[in-house]
Amino acid sequence: MDYGLSVPDSDLYEELKKLRRGRGVDRPGLSRYIGPETRRRCRLGPGDKESRVRAAVVAMLSGLAAGLAPDLRRAAELAFGLDREFRLATLADRESRLADLQTVSVRTARRRMNDALAAMAVAGEDVPAAPEDPAAGSGWRVSSLRALFRLDTCTPELYEMRTITATREIDEITIRIGLPEAPAGVGAAEVDALFGARISAVEQRNGGSSQKVVLRLPERMLPGDTHELWLRVVLPPGQPTWSHYAIVPLDPCESGVVRVRFGDRRPAEVWLIDEVPYTDLREPPEKRALIEPSALGEVMREFHGLREGYGYGLAWTPPAPVRSTPPIR
Repeated sequence: MDYGLSVPDSDLYEELKKLRRGRGVDRPGLSRYIGPETRRRCRLGPGDKESRVRAAVVAMLSGLAAGLAPDLRRAAELAFGLDREFRLATLADRESRLADLQTVSVRTARRRMNDALAAMAVAGEDVPAAPEDPAAGSGWRVSSLRALFRLDTCTPELYEMRTITATREIDEITIRIGLPEAPAGVGAAEVDALFGARISAVEQRNGGSSQKVVLRLPERMLPGDTHELWLRVVLPPGQPTWSHYAIVPLDPCESGVVRVRFGDRRPAEVWLIDEVPYTDLREPPEKRALIEPSALGEVMREFHGLREGYGYGLAWTPPAPVRSTPPIR
């Protein structure tokens, strides 16, 4: 027998209750449905673009749902329409879908959504709102990224051209290169700034499987300034990798281009990654949009309005041992 949580008496609870109605976070003009408590916690201003509003709200809701039990977490995802697969027109439609997925009655599905909502509101009360200090955070975001990932070289090589936008005064930025754990004796990835920055520090992390790279900018950037830089990453021999390359923005990103060059090492299948939750990137979907490489063994896709915490790019099933890219912020 299910026991519902007590309903919290809070502004956040009432705002979340209204937010899940209709199409949830997928509704047009979402900013008009955001209450002051939600807006404050997401650090949203009156002039923020719709893409920024949606990304910030999705990130907040996903964070509040992350600590729930699996059945309630799924209920929260459907209630608010967080997953692309469940962006149905009404809350009632999503209740019916949850009932089918969890093999329960619609009444039980509705109760689980209510329990998830109450738990998220309680969790939200325990989490301090994002700081108002404009100097908080990294101080920059990627507004566009063009990537070339080469698998036709001796070891995989990645080229990333970024346009960054400053959110406070900065004269350097930090990126992180994440890789699977490597066997003993495998060296670090080689990172080179081809233009727009220079490497000022490299720090090994997590036993050598990841690197933190500090890039010095040519001049101090002020809030709103934009700057372009180009990085090259060469992976060492023997470094394990993943069978996908995806842009996963930590902040909303206006545009991205992903190009993978397989050359003669063509995989058995290549498929599109388009707005896939970060946690699902390594799981090949049952239904996938297959793509045929060009005569040069290349695949390219362009993306717009990239949402925070979701992946956009390409994945493949290679005939040889898996080779893929490190996720780089």
